[in-house]
Amino acid sequence: MQVYRIPIDQDSRMEMTRHGTEGFPMAIYETVLAKNALGFVDWHWHDEFQFCLVTEGQVRFHVGDGIHLLAAGMGLFINSGVLHMAEPLTADAAYHCTDVSPRLMGSFPESDIHNRYLKGFLEDPTRRYILLSKDVSWQGLVLKKMGEIHSAYQGRAKGFEIWIVSLLMHIFFLLLQSGAEGAAEAAPDALERIKLILNYIHEHFGEKITLKQLSKWVNLCPNECCRYFKSHTGSTIFSYINNLRITKSAEALLNHPGRTVSQIAYECGFSTPSYFIEKFRQKTGMTPNQYRRRMGSDVQK
Repeated sequence: MQVYRIPIDQDSRMEMTRHGTEGFPMAIYETVLAKNALGFVDWHWHDEFQFCLVTEGQVRFHVGDGIHLLAAGMGLFINSGVLHMAEPLTADAAYHCTDVSPRLMGSFPESDIHNRYLKGFLEDPTRRYILLSKDVSWQGLVLKKMGEIHSAYQGRAKGFEIWIVSLLMHIFFLLLQSGAEGAAEAAPDALERIKLILNYIHEHFGEKITLKQLSKWVNLCPNECCRYFKSHTGSTIFSYINNLRITKSAEALLNHPGRTVSQIAYECGFSTPSYFIEKFRQKTGMTPNQYRRRMGSDVQK
């Protein structure tokens, strides 16, 4: 599962999504890419840092400007605020990701842990991501502890939160001791504009979005706005909007069985139900009703 809807604070323009609960801000999501409506997880970012562990097949991760092929047993740390996406290289490609709010690690804002270690680590442009392989001893230990976190999170025995935090702190210590791996990428201003574009799309996907509105939002001319987005994501703006609408409609089909196809079409920004059905079939190979029946039965299992 991946969270795509990104609530935005209207003053700071920062993402407000919270994984887990306010009291324990971390969560683990299982992602089987073949079950995703698009077949991949599109570009997104969040304030939480993330650990991805490939459990089946092979996955290609795009992190910032980098592309990394990970097989089962390999992992990836993605720092806070870093753009990323994932696509399958094999039919069985699957991974689980652990999203952790920095608040869970920093003790309190005035603490030495926060000021001396966490703040600098989160802001370090050379630590945007770290690849994790069993062939490197300390990375193998991180992967082992990621598996322990997953087991504790699933089992939820008394005190599991304490155990998970202790494991996360050990992982953070290991990452601090490691060398930087993130290669230089696009200028920060360019990436911030990409984030603003994504934020606007996620906030307004159910409405009519024009290139004029979007380019004005990021203070670029329409042509430059399109160029920025295509160069950093490999996708056109309107292809991304259409993919997001398909993803949100697929979620609605499964999560809201009482809603009609027409209702979902309009709620997700499609101009007409017939256009929605056409685009949905092109992306998934099924009509919305066929998808609801087939994937709904899988969820019930």
